[in-house]
Amino acid sequence: MQRFVPDHIFIEASVAQSILTRTVIDRCPGVPSTVIPDSRELIRAYRTTCGGGFEKRSLLLCKNRGRFLEPCPGTRGYICCGYMVLTPGIGCPLDCSYCVLQAYLNNPFITLYANQDDLFNALRSVPQGIVRIGTGEFMDSLALDHLTDFSRTALPIVARIPGLVLELKTKTDNIENLLDLDHLGSYIISWSLNTESIAVSEEKGAATIQERIRAARRVVACGYRVGFHFDPLIVYPDCEVEYQNVISLLEENIPPDAVAWISIGSLRFMPHLKKTALQRFPSTAIFSGEFVPGLDGKMRYLQEIRLELYRILITMLRQWSREVLIYFCMENDFVWQRTLGCTPGRQCSTLKEMLDQKTRRC
Repeated sequence: MQRFVPDHIFIEASVAQSILTRTVIDRCPGVPSTVIPDSRELIRAYRTTCGGGFEKRSLLLCKNRGRFLEPCPGTRGYICCGYMVLTPGIGCPLDCSYCVLQAYLNNPFITLYANQDDLFNALRSVPQGIVRIGTGEFMDSLALDHLTDFSRTALPIVARIPGLVLELKTKTDNIENLLDLDHLGSYIISWSLNTESIAVSEEKGAATIQERIRAARRVVACGYRVGFHFDPLIVYPDCEVEYQNVISLLEENIPPDAVAWISIGSLRFMPHLKKTALQRFPSTAIFSGEFVPGLDGKMRYLQEIRLELYRILITMLRQWSREVLIYFCMENDFVWQRTLGCTPGRQCSTLKEMLDQKTRRC
C-alpha cells in the first residue's frame, strides 16, 4: 500500500524544535509547513470556515494538553478487556466508512502529539498490575510509523518495564521499522481484518487483506507475536464465504502458536454516526442492516444475527486452531455463554486475566 505523505504540515510553536517535529519534517522533504501559535485556534478557524468534515491531507504537530494514558473507555453493559490506551495522536490517514472517530472528534486534522517526553513519562508511570497497553484507539498504530519512528523510540521504554507489552494495531503493511528491532517480546502486532469486499469498499487507503496477512507473516518470522481483530464484522449476503477465505489465508500463512489472541466484534455505532458517515460515504450500504439500540445506546445488529455470525466464525477459527484465545470485544454475558460456553468472571477467569496471561513475554 502507498505510504502517507501530507500535503501540508502545521506546527504549533511550542513543539517546533521537538525531536518528533524534526523527524517528521526530515521525512517529508518538499512538503510546505506553517508554524502556528496555537493549534486550538487553527482547529476553531477550520471548523468555522469549512464546517464539519476531516482534513485528511494535512498533518498537525502540536502539544497534548491532556493525558496520554487512560483506561479503555469500554461501554456500559458489555464485558471490557481492561487494557490501557496510549495516545500518541488522533486521526488517521485511512478513511473507513464505519470509523467511530467520525462521531466525536472535534479536531479535523491528522494530529501527532510532539511533546513525546510527556508521553514517555506517562509510560514509565503505568499503574501497577497493567500489562497490556494499546495505541489503536484514536489512530492506526503504524500508518504514520514511517514518518515518526514511534515503534523504534518507544521500544526501549516499554522493554524496561517488567511485564509490560504494547499492542500496535493496524490495517496497513507498514512494518519496515519493526523488522530489525530487538523487541524482546515487548510488542504484539495486531491486524484488523474483514472480508476483501469490505476492505475494498469500506476501508479506503488501507492495505488489502492479503497485504495485511503477508505483513503478519513477516513479523512472525522476526519473532513477534501477533493478534487479529475481526471487528467490525459486517453482515451481507454470503459474507460467511468471504470470512472463510480470510481464515484460510491465516491458516496458510500464520502458525497458531504465534497468535496471542483473536477478537471478534460486530458493527456498532452511536446513532448520530450514521448521518455523518452517509454524508461522507453516500454509496455505503453497511448501515442498512437490522440494527437496534444496545445497552450502551449504540446501534447493534439484532442479537440473533450476531449470534449466528459469531458461531460461524468461531467454528471456522477452531478448525484452524483449538488453542488460540478467542474473545469478544464489547459483548454481553448471554452472547459469551451461547457461543464460547463461559462468561468471563463467572465460570472462568475475567477477560482481563485471560488476556494478561496470554500477554506475558516469551
